[in-house]
Amino acid sequence: MSANMVSWRDYEGVEGFGASDQADVDNLNKALRAGQDINAPGSFTAGDGFALRVESLEKTLKNLTYRMEHIVLWKNITKLAAYNTIEEHNEISSYSDNPDGNWIDEGDLPNEQSATLARRYAVIKYIGATRRVSYQMTLIKPAHGNVIAQETVNGTMDILRAAERAMFYGNSALSALQFDGFEKMLTDRAPVANIIDLRGKPLSEDILTDAALTIQDAPNYGTPTDLFVNPKVKSDLCKAFFPKERYDLFSKPDNGMIGLDIKGFTSPAGDVRFQSDVFITDGGAPNALATGDAAKRPGTPTVSTGPTTPSDALSKFIAEDAGDYFYRIVACNRYGRSAPVHLVAGPTAVTVAAGDKTTFAMTPGGATAVEWYEIYRSKVGGAALSDRLILRVPNAAGAGAQTIDDYNNNLPYCTSGFLFQQNLESMSVKQLAPLVKIPLATIDTSIRWAQLLFFTPVLYAPGKNVLLRNIGRAVNFVGQP
Repeated sequence: MSANMVSWRDYEGVEGFGASDQADVDNLNKALRAGQDINAPGSFTAGDGFALRVESLEKTLKNLTYRMEHIVLWKNITKLAAYNTIEEHNEISSYSDNPDGNWIDEGDLPNEQSATLARRYAVIKYIGATRRVSYQMTLIKPAHGNVIAQETVNGTMDILRAAERAMFYGNSALSALQFDGFEKMLTDRAPVANIIDLRGKPLSEDILTDAALTIQDAPNYGTPTDLFVNPKVKSDLCKAFFPKERYDLFSKPDNGMIGLDIKGFTSPAGDVRFQSDVFITDGGAPNALATGDAAKRPGTPTVSTGPTTPSDALSKFIAEDAGDYFYRIVACNRYGRSAPVHLVAGPTAVTVAAGDKTTFAMTPGGATAVEWYEIYRSKVGGAALSDRLILRVPNAAGAGAQTIDDYNNNLPYCTSGFLFQQNLESMSVKQLAPLVKIPLATIDTSIRWAQLLFFTPVLYAPGKNVLLRNIGRAVNFVGQP
């Protein structure tokens, strides 16, 4: 045969065509394995295919926190341009100083009457966030689009969160940098009848009806339009309508869906829309560790005067509240919060009787200024570490001991509700400028910018709004403490 031809004779003595032993067969069956390692193994072996794997990363960045749909009040409230850092408005509270002085006899000159006028002002406050992206980060091919644009969106959402919560709970008495939110403005200025304390009971139709009529009736002459509550509070109202005897089977479409979502209710004073807002909360439990800038946040405070429980005429501890409570206290400023400290070491509960208050004193820890204290308390007979925020107290003592009293005005595990007449007769937001992005000086190999929002909420007519305090939950809800 030609020397350059290949024939079967060339394979004589070479195994592998049906005559191999089991070891040779096992070697042929070996293949590269993809494996399931997340990170590269410490050492590579024959057959390990990790080096050839390409990451499969989804293009969409998954959002595990709040979204724009959760920013409710900011999107609903009317915004007006502000032209100064102090915004003023005039108000008329009465047309006459003598409501019975209009009657006259024949030929008489009517009595002279005077309207009651006042001028009020609101101070613009500032919310901001600084964001930074390294120059090198702008050069790579990112997974989810432009990194500067993504960080700008992140900064915007952070500012809107702060704005949304502050419009409810801002308090200039705690920090001069804050404006007063609607809870503080209504507490300070609304008629007593416009503050309805549910004392832990769930929200009901009866309470909503009474609140709406409070707004409509003299001397308020208002029209309620929107109810802002935590979604769980709204769910308790939905549950009240779900039983068959109250469930509207006829108007729902025949799509196999059951359940009920209430969009609002018709009160004797007009239609009210329900606005679920996740930023209306019970304040939650304290963080286990200190949070914020370690160089600027307060140190852990100390209990300078242990708790006592004297009787007090202002106490709201009634017979059913008598018992044991666990307390924790956190020192706060605008830079962060301290680690919580137990009011009594152990922790040990504080026993409170009906008609008593709990009083104690706290002293700042370290040299960093404390602007306010947050007090967390359990339910009566509750377990240690089951406490929730009940009180925020300004630190009026500087570096000294601040006395704190708990009258049981606020209950743990409860939230607030806001029945608003939401129009320009009642309220607005004064905004000094649109949300702005300001480039900052380049001082290193990064791109920095500040995002800023300058505004304040303004409450023109406190009587046309109702604050619902200490809203509890219906019995047997999931997660009940």
